[in-house]
Amino acid sequence: MQQPRNYADPVKTVYIPAGILKFGIEYRHLQGDQGVCVHVFGEVNGREEEVLRFDCFERAPHYHYAWSTNDQYVPLDATADGDPLQWTLERLQRRLPAMLIRAGAEDLARTLDQRDINAAIPKIMGWAETLQTHDRLQQQRG
Repeated sequence: MQQPRNYADPVKTVYIPAGILKFGIEYRHLQGDQGVCVHVFGEVNGREEEVLRFDCFERAPHYHYAWSTNDQYVPLDATADGDPLQWTLERLQRRLPAMLIRAGAEDLARTLDQRDINAAIPKIMGWAETLQTHDRLQQQRG
C-alpha cells in the first residue's frame, strides 16, 4: 500500500509570493522528526506544482526535487552541509535556477527574477524563526 503524500498544510503554512514563484513555510512533525519545511511552488504545464521542498528537520534533513510529480529525495549531511535552514536559504540565493531545471521546471528557471527571490529570503527566515519559536512554546505547554 502506497503511503499518502504529505502536502503543505494550508492551515499551518505561511505563503510568501516571490515573482513567478511562491514559497510556503511551515513547521512540521513527521515520522518522529520535526523542523521547518520550505515549499517552492510554481506553475508547470498550467498547474501550480510543488517543484522543490526543503525539509529542514532535526534528525534527517533532506530535500525533494519535483515533489508534486516524481519526487526525487536527497538527504542532507548536516556535518558537511551545516544548518539545514541556512543551507536551504543559500541554495535559494545561489542555486535555484539549476535546481528548478533538475526538478523539470525549465521555464520557471529561465523566467525567474532572482531579485524577487532575494527580497523573499528575509521573510522566509523571519517566518521560519517565528514558527520554530511557536512550536517550542507549544511543546513546553504540553
